[in-house]
Amino acid sequence: MIKVSSAINAFNYDKSSAGNFFTGAMNMETLPFDPLITGYAIIKWITIPKWVETVAPGFKELTEKNFKSFDGISDMELQTAAYAHTYNGNEYNYATSITKNNTEFTLKHQEFSGSPIKNGYQAWVTGIRDPRTDVATYPKIFGCDYAAANHTGKLIYIVLRPDVDNIDRKNIEFAAYFTNVFPTKVPLSHFNYSQNDHNSPEIDITFKGTMHISPKIDEFAQRTLKQNYGFIYEGEYDPDEFSNTGGGEILITRNKTVNSDKLPSNDPEPYSG
Repeated sequence: MIKVSSAINAFNYDKSSAGNFFTGAMNMETLPFDPLITGYAIIKWITIPKWVETVAPGFKELTEKNFKSFDGISDMELQTAAYAHTYNGNEYNYATSITKNNTEFTLKHQEFSGSPIKNGYQAWVTGIRDPRTDVATYPKIFGCDYAAANHTGKLIYIVLRPDVDNIDRKNIEFAAYFTNVFPTKVPLSHFNYSQNDHNSPEIDITFKGTMHISPKIDEFAQRTLKQNYGFIYEGEYDPDEFSNTGGGEILITRNKTVNSDKLPSNDPEPYSG
């Protein structure tokens, strides 16, 4: 059974007994229920192949910050079968199995001049298989074995309430941890040409991976947020903090730089409950 950790925003079912709900009107005095609001989410690479980071330094951080959508999470479905009984063949249904699904997803990124998104994913994909020879090239180039562990990554996807950095108040709505992650395409189609068509392309990258959800992952998501995320609000803006950035660097965290080396060092522990 998959339960939800107390580390995230888990609904208190005791509120279900509150008066004036599902009777045509909300209780406008106590407001015991809050609608779920989506549109606030982050991704965090826990690992990517070391050789990808060598070819494209900072690729993890670029794709995390330049993350415009996450698509591909699908419902788990209980499978059933039936047998007929009675003279008129009424069906009796029973559970047979369940399909987990969730083995692929898509990330959308904004591309920039110099093609940092395309170049990073191009190196990752063509390192796994050379498009001319169908040979895996990264093992010889970087002096390692050909192994799934050497060319896949791990990623956590976290959906948040609008108070995204209010971490101590259990602001996580959902967390999913993906293992065996690797991209499946080299984006090139955005370089096609059409007269009088001037766009700044967004790139969709498809991935294969295995999704996991559990209380331990909820707790891991909370630890990841605590160690890596904060924001400077409009009322806190200080131009002196940007005086040495050359005008182009965006300060994302409050009074510190995100350091991926300080991420939790262990993967989420298997849930035994």
